[in-house]
Parts: sequence; C-alpha cells; structure tokens
Amino acid sequence: MFTNNKLAKSVKLACAFGAASAAIFSTNMAVAQEDVTAEEAVEKISVTGSRIRKVDFVSNAPVATVGEEQFELTATVNTESLLNTLPQVVPGLDRTSNNPGNGTATVDLRGLGTNRTLVLINGLRAVPTTAGGTVDINSIPTALIKDVEVLTGGASAVYGSDAVAGVVNFILKDDFEGVDIATGYEITEEGDAEIWNADFTIGGNFADGKGNVVFNINYTDRSDLFQGDRDFASVAQFDDGAGGLEPGGSSGVPATAIFAGGFAGFAPDSSGIIFNQDGGVRPFVAGGATNDFYNFAPVNYIQLPQERHQITAIGSYDVTDNAEIYARAMFTDSNVPQQLAATPIFQSSTFTLDGNPYITPEAQQTISDAIGGDVDTDGDGIADTGSALLRRRMLEVGPRRSQSNFQSYQMVTGVRGSIGDTAWTYDVFYQTGQVTQTEAQLGNVNRGRFDQALLLATDEDGNVLLDENGNPSCADGSENGATIGCAPLNIFGEGNISEDAAAFLRTAVSSSAVFDQIMWGGSIAGDSGEWFELPGGPVGIAVGYEHRKEDFEFLPSQDLAAGTIAGFNGAPPVAGGYSTSEWYAEAYLPILYGLPFAESVDMELAYRSADYSTAGTVESYKISASWAINDDLRFRAGFNTAVRAPNIAELFSPAGENFPGAADPCSASGSPDAPSAELEALCQATGVPADVLFSSAIDPASGQVRTQVGGNPDLKEEEAETLTVGMVVTPFEDFTFSIDYFDIEIEDAVATVGTNNILNLCYNTGAGGVGSQYCDAVTRRADGTIDFVSDGFQNAASVKLSGIDVIASYNVDAGPGNLSLDYLGTYTDESSYEAFPGADLIECAGNFGVNCGEPLPEYKHRVTVKYSIDDFTGQLLWRYVGEVNDDDDATDFTVEQIDAHSYFDASGTYYLGENYRVTAGVDNVFDKQPPVIGDNDQQANTYPATYDVFGRTYYVRFAASF
Repeated sequence: MFTNNKLAKSVKLACAFGAASAAIFSTNMAVAQEDVTAEEAVEKISVTGSRIRKVDFVSNAPVATVGEEQFELTATVNTESLLNTLPQVVPGLDRTSNNPGNGTATVDLRGLGTNRTLVLINGLRAVPTTAGGTVDINSIPTALIKDVEVLTGGASAVYGSDAVAGVVNFILKDDFEGVDIATGYEITEEGDAEIWNADFTIGGNFADGKGNVVFNINYTDRSDLFQGDRDFASVAQFDDGAGGLEPGGSSGVPATAIFAGGFAGFAPDSSGIIFNQDGGVRPFVAGGATNDFYNFAPVNYIQLPQERHQITAIGSYDVTDNAEIYARAMFTDSNVPQQLAATPIFQSSTFTLDGNPYITPEAQQTISDAIGGDVDTDGDGIADTGSALLRRRMLEVGPRRSQSNFQSYQMVTGVRGSIGDTAWTYDVFYQTGQVTQTEAQLGNVNRGRFDQALLLATDEDGNVLLDENGNPSCADGSENGATIGCAPLNIFGEGNISEDAAAFLRTAVSSSAVFDQIMWGGSIAGDSGEWFELPGGPVGIAVGYEHRKEDFEFLPSQDLAAGTIAGFNGAPPVAGGYSTSEWYAEAYLPILYGLPFAESVDMELAYRSADYSTAGTVESYKISASWAINDDLRFRAGFNTAVRAPNIAELFSPAGENFPGAADPCSASGSPDAPSAELEALCQATGVPADVLFSSAIDPASGQVRTQVGGNPDLKEEEAETLTVGMVVTPFEDFTFSIDYFDIEIEDAVATVGTNNILNLCYNTGAGGVGSQYCDAVTRRADGTIDFVSDGFQNAASVKLSGIDVIASYNVDAGPGNLSLDYLGTYTDESSYEAFPGADLIECAGNFGVNCGEPLPEYKHRVTVKYSIDDFTGQLLWRYVGEVNDDDDATDFTVEQIDAHSYFDASGTYYLGENYRVTAGVDNVFDKQPPVIGDNDQQANTYPATYDVFGRTYYVRFAASF
C-alpha cells in the first residue's frame, strides 16, 4: 500500500473525495484530534473506494454501519436477511419471494424502490441483474464483507444516478492474511428449511509486503419449504364478509367452473357452476367453511431453494512508492427455482355443447340456457356451442415450475497512487461485468391449442362424430405447433383430461437475459495546503470523470414472447441500452478548527453533470455543513439534489403482462357495502352486465388482475431534493447518540399508475368516468370480468418522505467483561405517493396493502445488547416492527390492522484457542408467529419478507483460522 507522509496534513479533512477514488482524506474529526503518527493517518486515508465513512456520529449525513462481527454473530448466509433488520430498509425480494419474485435478492431503502437504491462494492457500482437496474446481492461474497455502510438520503452528486433513497456500500476485505475455513448449518424447530454453507478464504502478502492477494470460494445449499409445511399458510384464506376468515383459493378449479349471469336461476348464491366428474353440473359454492375454491397454497414455496457457487479474488501490488495496481474478480453461479400451483387457465372460449359426450344432457341444457350460442342445427333446444370465460386448473399438465440460473461476473482493475511528493493522489480504473439469466419453465399451456381442442368434429347436421369406441375427435386435428396432433379436451370434471390432450396443450418455454456493463474513469484528489489554507486547514478538492455503458437483452421463446401461454406471465423480447459520460467535483472547506465553541466548523460541496444518451444532460449538487461546538455536541445539516435517469425497462420494454393484486369496484370483493347509484351506472356503462353487478361472478381470480405494462422512450429523468438536519451528542463517556430529520421529495417520478390505482381512479374519483383515461385503460370481457388493465411508465408521479433516524451506542466495562448496546430506530412521519398532479394522495407511512405493498410502520428499531468476556461474545438482538393499517379506504377487510411485532434473536461466538471458533444461535427465540390476513395479503396469508414465517430457528457455524 503506497504511502506519502505529506498526506498526513489531510487528517483534519472529514470526508472522502472522488468517484471510485483510492485517495481518501481523513474521515474522522475525532481521529484528527488524537495523537497519531502520519503513517497511521495515511493508513486510514488509503482505504480503497469507499465514499461512505464508518463514522456513524461524525459524518455530515446519517450513516448506519453493519460490521463484520454482525455477519459472524448472526451466521448470515444471504445478506438481505441481515440488511432487512435495519429500520431504514423495507424488505425487497428475499428467500421467501415466490410470487411475486424472480429468484433474486434485493435491498430497498426507505421503501422508495430498489431502483432508487444504489448498490456499490468498494465504492463502485455493482452490475445490475434486471432491465430495471436492480442488483441481485446474492452475487456479493458474504465471507469477504468487512462492512456494509448504509447512507440514506440523496447521494447523486457523489455517486451519480439512482442514489435517490441512498447508497448501500459493501466494503470487502482486501488485505486478508492467513487461511479461514468455515461451515454453517441452519434448521428450524420444525426440522425443515435447512441452509448449509461453506467458505474457504486464503490470503497473504508477497514481495516483502508490497502486494496482497485474497481468494475465496463459497458454496451454499438452501432447501425448499412449502406453504403446506406451515399451518398458517397451508390453506389460502379469504375474508368471509362478516369480520372473519374462511378457506379460500382460486376459482380456477380442477373440475372447471363457469360464472355468468345466466346461471343466476340455477346457482342463485354464486351465478356459477362447477362440473362433476361425470360431466354433470351443480351450483358453485363460493362461501363458507366448505366451498369449491381451489386451495393453491400447499405447493407454493415459502422458502425458495438455492444452490450457489462463488469465486472471488482481490489483489494489489505496489509498483513504486507512489503507484499501486489493484484488481478484483467476482464470479457467482446461483440456481433458484420457483414453484406455483398447477396452471390455472382463465380464457373466454367456445366449446362444443350439443351432443358433447363429455357433458351430460341435463348439463348441456343448463349451459345452453345460460351461455349457449345462436346456432341450434338440429333444433333440439340445445345450442351447438357455448361461449364463456372458462376457469380450469390444469392439474393433468403437471406442476408449474421455473428453473432460474444466474451467472454473473464483475472485474475491475486500476492504478492509484500519489503524485510525486505532494498531497495529491490519483486513481484510474476500468470495470466490466455481465449477468446472464437463463430460465426454463414447466407447466405452461398453449392458449390457442386449448381453444382448438374444445371444438369437436361434427357432421352437417351438427351431430358430434364418434369412433367405434365412442370417442370424439377434434374439428381441427392439426398439430398447431405441438408435438402431436390435436386430442379432444375433456375439461368437464376433475381428472378427465387425457394424457394425449395434456401433451397437446403443453408448451416448452425458455428465455435468456443478459445485462452488460462497462465502466471506466479517473480522478485526482488533494488539498490546497501548498497554496493556501482556511482557518480550519487546507481545502480538500477532488475532480473526476466516469463513463458507463449498460446494455440489456431479453430473448424469450416464441410462446413466451407472444403471450400465448397460460401459466407464467407472457414476456416479449426486450433490447436496449444507454451510455453516460459524467464529470464531478467535490470540495471540503474546514472553516474553523480548535476554537472555543467552534471545535470544528466545516462545509462540503459536490457537483456532478451526467450526459445520458437517452435522457440528455442531468445535474445534481450537494451542500452540507457541520458545527462541532465541542467534542460532545455537534450539529449537522445537508441539502442534496438527486436525479434518476429512466432505466432500460422503463424506456424500452414492450407491453408485457403481470398479475398484481387488485380489487374490482364492480365485483362483490371490491365494492363498498352500499354501492351508490352512480357507481352502479358507471359499472354497467363500462361493460358489466346488470345480472352480475356487484356479484362474486366477476371477482378477480385469486384477487389478481391481468395488467399490461410497457416502456416509454420519451421519459425524462426524475428529480429529488433531500434535506437532513441533525445533531450528534456525547452526554458522557462511552455513550453517543445522533438524531437526524430527513425529508425527501421526488418530482416527475417515473412510475406506473398502478392497477388498483387505475381501478380506483376510474370508479371512485372525479378523475374517472366513461371516456376518462383511467376507465379507457380497463378492458372487460363480455361477462363483465376484467380481461386486462393497460398501464405504462410516465413522468407524472410525486413522492414525499419524511421522518427521524436515531442512532445510539453505549459501551462500558461491566464486571470482568465489556457490555455494549447499539440502537437503530426510524420514525417515518410521511411516505406519500401521488400518481399525477391532483390525484388522491396515497399515504403509506404506517400502512400496507394493494397500494403500498410491504408494511411500512411509522416506527421500527433494531437493538443489540452484546457482552464480551475473554474468549466469548454473546448477543441479544431485538427487532421491533410497529403496527400498520390497510391502505385501501374503499374496501373493508377482515384484517384492517396488523399489530406490532417484536422478534428476539440470541447468539454467541466462542473462541477455542487461537485458531478455532464456534458460533451458535437461535432466531425468533419466542417463536413469534406471523399475522394471518385474508384478501389483503401478499403471499402465504401474510407478508413473509417482513414477518418471520419460519418460526424458532437454530444455527451453528464452525470456523478455523490459521
């Protein structure tokens, strides 16, 4: 590691400069006041790449740090599980994210979205995984993490686009010496959800200490866990309309169901029928403890299995006293499958009715009277065909499963050092990376062949043609892209689909996606000490340049691209990219130092200009200042402007489908208790037949509404302003705390309106009505059910967020050992979203649900109490999640409020001599169960990323160091 004694003058500087710069000025005023040697100061200065300082109580912005010891004490395998315990983090995708989910693990600061949280590795951008720019943090080697530093608030002036909510910087060990071998095992008290992990790390110096190389390999094997393995999740729960919950599920049933107003006389309670195995029909039972809904829950994952391999190498070498070359290479191979219940198909189809051998004559008549066509060739009073939205669970086709493989690499190399015998340093780097995702899907059904197989061959008199065994044939016997010719489809009763028909319907689906990133840049940093100084010391200066190019391509197979499948969501091909050239400048101004009532007064300035090939030129700046009255009291404030350029998905994605949770205001599940005449008229005017109005016949299947969302190439950047004001207090020795107010406002936010928002705006607000853009976005089928909702990205939304962060630390000798207490708490006063100017404000602080998503309590905290004595360290962790309320005022749910939850984890590490250590612990010590909710859940009758779904869990980790 290069040294330069003139850099010792920089120990008074309190911040780091330069994007991706190795030259970092002293980070800590407290350090500046200590009697340290120049070499010790330089060692602190020379840490590579970090622009977030490990100085929770000294930096001019609130920074939360998760150190290496926390990873050790919690035996963390998947990094997101530890980060999600921080109150500043709202859980994103994790090991429980089956549907929704995509096999990745993400981090979301303040609940502003993963696309507004910038993920760094040693101060450089990590390679994104998705077209939306989201980083899969599965690719970061846990064993090499030295610190994770979380800077909340806008940081675009320092780090560039995407740092709207803040930055999560993973600082890796780059100076490891020795050998470390570790293996860990985790299992729940139920004896399931196992996780096994092994690490091998070796490193050392060479060439008389001029160089260092660190090498790590990791293997992780995570077992599956199904919703059926937990009582609270084994049966899908519905609101019963009377303040309770009842068994529910999907109207896509194995026996086939049809809902239509014409069945109201036959099935007055539901306007629906369900087929018996012999082809007869009976009324569909849509409520009560015993009903006909299909329980899709048991076969869904509640812990996604994972097999992960990682290889990482980090090295550096001092070519001269003033020049160091460095490099890092990371490779990850991660396999994460997803599994859902067998494919449900909801499709408006025409099927042979009169003379269909699969349907009893009595059922033919009932169906003909309700949904029969206009043609009755033989004049027997039964229509030749029937047409309706068919709801069928395709059990005979097999399980619905996707196998996702993620392969990623990221490599960086550069040269850094000092410029001659001065306090000025330089850093030049080049980084390249790629993430490749391949996916194979099982259980999909071709929609066109489904329709084809429902129409049977008939003669000119309309009679169904049967062979000598009484079996019908398809009217169109062609293969139509299948591996065999058409086989007649008997969906009229559970288990009636033949293997030939199932084989005709199956379709092989696969896709590949590649994200490429190339980034290079350079910076110089120093101070004005050789020319002038302010009363507090020399002015710190840094300037630099970065160029980044990112490209994404998604290549689906034909059925997936065309959206002609039922099962997984259709996804058209996507290809796009952009480049950006950015320059930046930063300055640190030590105005006063070492005076009465002004131990330190300083200011930090930053400016960045970025020229995007898509959004054009965007600018951001930062102004922050601090006033340390003395060693015990310090005030700080900062104002940032932040920008986020639209990402590849927002710009270039063609319309693709997804199925978010939403409520139809015209159906039984989504209408108010006493619908108004105006709502009744609007529902009918937008396509709801009067005989099914406000009935369960048009309830969205499984509470989900098909939505088509596409990109918008005319998007511009979104802009944010961030204000932080706080103070750091040390009231007595060994106790320090900080209180910081934060306020973030985002204008022209790139967002979709949201499916539930569109439905609410159409039917429940003045912005809706016949002919409005919101009602025009809702397409209904002839039977009144919603076919799909059209949505898209636009620069129309605004977001406001404000609250208070509190960080406290107390450390004291207690008996023969040391006691430490650390507290992180966040109070969120406002987290509001406005879809467009003048729209109803959606408040998410203290809420959860179809509009806000993951619960965002007004108050959350993380408290650790740690005691160390000799060779043992024990820790008790208390995570508190405050109460939340449902966000949909228009709908009354059984569970309108989720009470506060406290989770306690206990762990300890014991050193067996100098070379061996063992860590053991228990998560969720008191076996706190998750809240069980009905229609307003996310998945598994709860929110599994926020509330523990595993129960009491034990883990142990053995390690040897040499």
